[in-house]
Amino acid sequence: MLEPGPQELYYFMGNESLPITDTLIVSWILLILLVLVSRWITSNMSLKPGKAQNIAELIVSTIEDQIEDMLPGEGRNLLPFIATIFVYIGFSNLVVLLPGVPSPSTDLNLTLGLAAVVFMVSHYYGMKEKGILGYAKGFAEPVIFMLPINVVSELAKPISHSFRLFGNMVGASIILGLIYMAAPWMIPVPLHAWFDLFVGVIQAFIYGMIAIVYISVAKD
Repeated sequence: MLEPGPQELYYFMGNESLPITDTLIVSWILLILLVLVSRWITSNMSLKPGKAQNIAELIVSTIEDQIEDMLPGEGRNLLPFIATIFVYIGFSNLVVLLPGVPSPSTDLNLTLGLAAVVFMVSHYYGMKEKGILGYAKGFAEPVIFMLPINVVSELAKPISHSFRLFGNMVGASIILGLIYMAAPWMIPVPLHAWFDLFVGVIQAFIYGMIAIVYISVAKD
């Protein structure tokens, strides 16, 4: 537990530049399960929803409301993207509740990859809203001398976005590892509930909210 991050299991076709890590395997398994569960829920939609549909509708409506608060009229358009980020990161954080299963969120490759996707999507919406030339012109405002600063500031966004989630999840893993070393015969269930359950969900929510903010800023 004191060794967070990806652990290399073997190499693809023996190529050391293509390691297969535990977090990579967990990520793909999680993706497949989420797709299967999503198809199962949506294929059994009813006017009298069961528990699974109620939970899904609550998650979807909550995310859509958050988008609408910051980007009025864009809730339905951005819902698939933001909801995918929230659900995937949320379950990536929660898998640590299963003994011996690492969280993909403790792998910087995952968080940086997702942040890069958010970065590209936000710029896409910015160019779509203002046009390519109009959007590029915004980097030179209010004066042309601000261009280098604005560019560097924009490039720093995916880095800070990825390290925020990565750092929090790795920090929680290290803290729990130290507690287990100090009290190996005690199971700190309340701490698991805090670090793995509560913090995991909150971090997923924050990650999604930041993505909405970046898109909103790009469109303004």
